[in-house]
Order: sequence, then C-alpha cells, then structure tokens
Amino acid sequence: MKKTIIYIVLIIFGAIVGILANRNKEYLINAQYIRDHWHLRKKISNKKEIIESDKVMVCFTIGQSNAADYGKGIYTCKNKEIYNYYKGELYKAKEPLLGSDGDGSSVWTRVADRLIDSGLFKKVIIIPCAIGSTSVLSWSEGDSKKKLLSTLDYIAKDSIRITHVFWLQGETDNVDQTTTGQYKKRLNDVIDIFRTHNILAPFYVSITSYVPFGNDNPFGINLNITNAQHQIIAESKNVKEGPNTDSINLGYYRIQDVHYSEKGLDLLADKWFQKIK
Repeated sequence: MKKTIIYIVLIIFGAIVGILANRNKEYLINAQYIRDHWHLRKKISNKKEIIESDKVMVCFTIGQSNAADYGKGIYTCKNKEIYNYYKGELYKAKEPLLGSDGDGSSVWTRVADRLIDSGLFKKVIIIPCAIGSTSVLSWSEGDSKKKLLSTLDYIAKDSIRITHVFWLQGETDNVDQTTTGQYKKRLNDVIDIFRTHNILAPFYVSITSYVPFGNDNPFGINLNITNAQHQIIAESKNVKEGPNTDSINLGYYRIQDVHYSEKGLDLLADKWFQKIK
C-alpha cells in the first residue's frame, strides 16, 4: 500500500515537473534559468559606495534582442569599473549580462568602455532589462511590463538614481504592422512608467525597425515605426535621439539577418557613444 502511494506521488510530481518544463522549455533550453539563478558571480560588497560615487553613469537598458545579449561573441570589459546591477545586487559586468535574456553579447559593455576611456564617467553601472522578440505593447501593458516593474522596485529599494535610459526596440512592431499612432501611444506609456517611478533621466530612443523578412517594407525598414520614434523624440520632454540602428544593415554587421556581429556591435557602440557624448 505504501509503495503504491509513493508511486502515485512520484507520478503526480513527475507530471507537474513535465508540464512546467514544457511551458518554460525555451527558457530552460537556452540556459536562461541557470544563468539568472545559479550564475555563481561574486556580489560586490561595497555596492552603496559605488552607486553613490562621483561621475558614475547608471544606465537602464530596455527593449528587445538587440538591447539584450543576442550579439555574436563574448566581449570582455577593458575597464574594471563597469558593473551589472541585477535583483538588488551589484556584480562586475560580464557578458552575457544578468537581467536580459540571450546567451551572447550586448552592446552595453562596449559603450561603457568608451565612456570611461573618454573621461565622461569614472564608473558605469548597467541595469539590463530587455527580452528578445518583444513588442512595445508587451512593455506598455503585457508580460514584459511585469519584468520592468519588478526591476524598478529593486531600484527604488536601493535608492538608485538612474542617469540614462536607453530604449532599443522596434523590429517586432515592424513585422506586427503597428501603426505610427499605436507605437507612439504605447512607447509614451512606457516612458510614463519611468516618470511615475520618479525616474526623470534622459530617455534615449533609438531609430529602430529593420527586419529583412516578414514584411513588405522597402529595405526592411518600417517608416510607421521610425516616424513614431522621431515624433516622440521631438514632442516629449527629456526624450533624446539614440542612434539610427536601421543604417547598420550591411551583411558583415549582422548575424541571423537581425542581430549584430562583433563588427556590428562595435559600430553600434560607437553610435551610442556619440549620442551620449
């Protein structure tokens, strides 16, 4: 009788594990769960001292895959004073960054190196919050908004002052045929989330829509999206223009047609640096 009960319990337990694993198979297959929860990275003990130090940039990075860790290669920071803030803890920045998905490289560590090398900042803290293939709607009122709000809660608890917000997104809305009006409304809603959380830092919007498949737009560029981005920059207080990523579309700058090669990431980092400078 006891063995029968044990077998039944094991079967039920196995079924539950199987259902959960199937629902999150992509998350598990690409090792995202392991990287987020069992990354074994060493916490910085003097977190508060670094956050409150002079000439420190604290940048919040948000958007879809090209704002996340989908680039080719693994970039190693040249400067020691580049950090990754994640769920209330501070770590030395190491690709792939904690907080975004993807298992490759991002543009942000490259940008941080350029900023420190230039003397604009002594330290850079990156707060990654980007998810591949997400639409602006997902960030304004969908599942991605939950991640955004959770990240902002951690920031508020640590009394962190964000100095820059970098928005790099638009490819999914190109394919989804989002209208100019829809994109403007939704991105303004995202910006309002930051403002209502008392984050008044400059909000940089990249000009981004390029996807060479899944649409009939000339050269894969959707003017409905890019016009919306330009209009928000022109009309909104403390919203600034980021780089035009649609212009980085030559074959050797891209992998998988959409994501960036190492040369592409280098060029994109230079463009972000010029806009920040």
